[in-house]
Amino acid sequence: MTQHVQQQRSSHGRIATRRLRRGAAVRASAQNDRTKRAAAPPMSELVTAEDEETRMWRERAEDNERKLEQMTLQMQRLQQSVDATSETRPNVNAPPPQSRQVSDTTNEDGSDVSPSGNSKRLLYTQGLTLEPALKEFWYPVDYSSRLDGGTLIPLELFDIPWVIWRNNEGEVCAVKDSCAHRACPLSLGKVSETGCVQCPYHGWEYDKSGTVKKMPSTPFAKNVKVENLVVREADGLIWAWPGEPSRAESTPIPSLLPEGSNFEQHAQIQLDVPVEHGLLMENLLDLSHAPFTHTSTFAKGWPIPDSVKFHLDSGMGIVSGAWDPYPIDMQFVEPCFVISTIGLAAPGDIRRGVKAEDCDKHLRQVHACVPASEGKTRLLYLMHLDFWPWMKNLPLMEELWLSQANQVLGEDLRLVLGQQERMLKSQGDVWGAPVAYDKVGVRYRRWRNQLASCDETKCEVETTELD
Repeated sequence: MTQHVQQQRSSHGRIATRRLRRGAAVRASAQNDRTKRAAAPPMSELVTAEDEETRMWRERAEDNERKLEQMTLQMQRLQQSVDATSETRPNVNAPPPQSRQVSDTTNEDGSDVSPSGNSKRLLYTQGLTLEPALKEFWYPVDYSSRLDGGTLIPLELFDIPWVIWRNNEGEVCAVKDSCAHRACPLSLGKVSETGCVQCPYHGWEYDKSGTVKKMPSTPFAKNVKVENLVVREADGLIWAWPGEPSRAESTPIPSLLPEGSNFEQHAQIQLDVPVEHGLLMENLLDLSHAPFTHTSTFAKGWPIPDSVKFHLDSGMGIVSGAWDPYPIDMQFVEPCFVISTIGLAAPGDIRRGVKAEDCDKHLRQVHACVPASEGKTRLLYLMHLDFWPWMKNLPLMEELWLSQANQVLGEDLRLVLGQQERMLKSQGDVWGAPVAYDKVGVRYRRWRNQLASCDETKCEVETTELD
């Protein structure tokens, strides 16, 4: 018994010794860490001092990251709203209920806006109807960088669903997003090993011409195909031609790139907007609403000017000129582009009473409002700066620009959706009483009206009549 007790005591002693050693080691390690931390310089000395402007943009990026989820939910609610509205659409083929004659509002002093003489033009909207002649143009539908070898991108263009992908040769392909077999969306499938788009239902495969190349588990049937879409790549964009295919080759693709080598691209954004593309165009072509509508974004703190004017010049596009008193140049380029060059005195600082060309810094933006379907627009946004090229490499910059775009768009959408609802229910006239600062929008709408009256087999808009 004595021997057993001695063995137990010896065992307990060894255990206690090991615990003491481990405890001493832990305390020594902790003391060593505290010594290192005490000897280390403060974190502020280890971090390279950031430039004040860099910190400003970093803080904005972090703040806007928190807003992304909120803006996404807002866009979903707006989409639900327009879907609910579309269920009560009237007959859009009926003549417009409130067509009226308005003046061209072209006087440079902006004073004469009443109908008079030869300046009278019939100005009207046709509900959500998309004029057939609008198809005879190139439209950017997405960015080349978003389409890798295995990606399928679904989209709508003039009420037709399409799917685009790259084949094994790196070519962009586009076919109707509906399998010839059972109308299953091909965009739910994948790109096969042969570079075709494969239907997820029964594995049928289609090449860039829309021809079926494979029918698993059944004898192959010849001459089965789906419609294909003419597509090209230029300037980092994927362009589609929804009109008569034979006219595509003879029609040049417009360039949306800025002139000069100082501009760097900082943002490329694609958004699906639940608004008819003409209403969205007219909103983007109107700067006079900014201090009333965009009070939480770019126009926050803007004073309300005594007068807002648009001075025409001979630049590119159907309409080109400069806003007064803001240093902003703007063009409408057919069929769906609003191009703005904004002169900045400092980041986010738009000075009144100066011209864009007189400013040292410039922000250039392109809005491409692509007609997706009745009441829906596929919006592509490009933004270039001629200063701070390093800024595009900062973390979270893509999220920052996307968040800001959603915020600005959200401020506009609640108003434009209201216009669209009134128009669909014949409860208001979108162009009931245009005034001087509506000049750019009036000219766009007249271009659309003239386009609607063209012969569908050959439409050449006489832009001189709009001057």
